[in-house]
Amino acid sequence: MAQPGLLSSQIPKSEDWIPREIADLKRELRELTAQVGRIHDGTIITQLMADGAITAPKIGPAAVTAPAIGAGAVTAPAIGAGSVGYAALVAPTLPAAVNLTTTAFAPTATWAEVAGLDLTVPTDCTRLLVTATGWVYSINNSAAPDDLHTRVSLGATDGQAFLTPLAVTGYGTISAGLAALADSLVPGTTIRLKASAKTTTGAWTTDAANTATLVASLTWLR
Repeated sequence: MAQPGLLSSQIPKSEDWIPREIADLKRELRELTAQVGRIHDGTIITQLMADGAITAPKIGPAAVTAPAIGAGAVTAPAIGAGSVGYAALVAPTLPAAVNLTTTAFAPTATWAEVAGLDLTVPTDCTRLLVTATGWVYSINNSAAPDDLHTRVSLGATDGQAFLTPLAVTGYGTISAGLAALADSLVPGTTIRLKASAKTTTGAWTTDAANTATLVASLTWLR
């Protein structure tokens, strides 16, 4: 006869030990099933890892070594297709030049253009680098000694103005330059490049000999 409180595995085997082993396994399975059945949503409400289980620093010094990004982590192309156009790769800049001359003008008491033109912003370009020089030759045909001023401008940007004194019926040439970078341009729009002149004393009349020349080196930037 089996002794009280002993498992069948602790009892000397007899001819009925197999049925007893099966009965014990079934009982253990029923207990395990009951325990699993008692676990449901909200049963575990406390944190699985107690406070202080991880102490600072979480990652110790030198825990991450270079390279932080492993070889091959970034694959080509890093720049997406079409983000840089073919024209921008082949010709990142568009060089150009200006050389024009005008005649028969009369300097006035305020700044007035004596030579100039509109520059059209090319497709895909947003900046313009300009180096320009203007020369103005004029005859003082007023009734008093005077002076001649000149300057070069790109849009609203004016270069340094220069002047030369002129006697009555006197004449002279004065030059001025400009180096400027125009930014935030809109393709298809225009920006004015010009040479201007003025006097400060007499009223000049138009003279066919008066001549203004404007030369410039242009670099359009994409």
